[in-house]
Amino acid sequence: MEGNKDESERCILLAEKYINDGQREKATKYLQKAERLYPSQRAKDLLDILTKLNDTSKLNDFSQKQNGSINNIRNRNLSSNREEVSSSETKIDFTPDQLEAVKKIKKCKDYYEILSVTKEATDSELKKQYRKLALQFHPDKNKAPGATEAFKAIGNAFAILSDPEKKKRYDLYGAEDEQRSRSTQRRNSYYEHDYTRGFEAEMTAEELFNMFFGGSFNSGDRKSVV
Repeated sequence: MEGNKDESERCILLAEKYINDGQREKATKYLQKAERLYPSQRAKDLLDILTKLNDTSKLNDFSQKQNGSINNIRNRNLSSNREEVSSSETKIDFTPDQLEAVKKIKKCKDYYEILSVTKEATDSELKKQYRKLALQFHPDKNKAPGATEAFKAIGNAFAILSDPEKKKRYDLYGAEDEQRSRSTQRRNSYYEHDYTRGFEAEMTAEELFNMFFGGSFNSGDRKSVV
């Protein structure tokens, strides 16, 4: 019976990881398995949360409650074998809103959509949007899967659109690239569209960020984003 309890605990930890990744169906399966192996209030509480979060909009509405509930459940139900599991594998370091924001960047078709500006955007408007998004998606602040790629895309978008000559060439290249991108595989499969059109910044996303913010960021250790 003790073996079932340990296996049930492992299933719950995996379920929390899948909740973290936004894979609620897998999380539900592991929690149900945990209940079959060794019923616990912890698994019941998590299943109750997943039942309520039945669509993406409700995920945002319940984000604060979800994070608080999971933390409370962990504190209340620590088992003797919990020390064997690395905290980095189970800690939820980002919010559902951050994950949704990363997914939105992933679906963007061009640099304008990434920065949420029009082709007529002024230099000051481009800088304003870059500052806002760079802080929002910097890997030191946003730990959601794909945040680093989104941060790079934002840097590329600003670097190209703020350079008049590169912006002009980028706009001219768009029409024929749109057709080709539907029939060929891109080199970076993370994104749904080839928003770069072959144009990328000459400096890294981190270097561009440091130019704007002086290399300072209000968090502990800095990451190097290449």
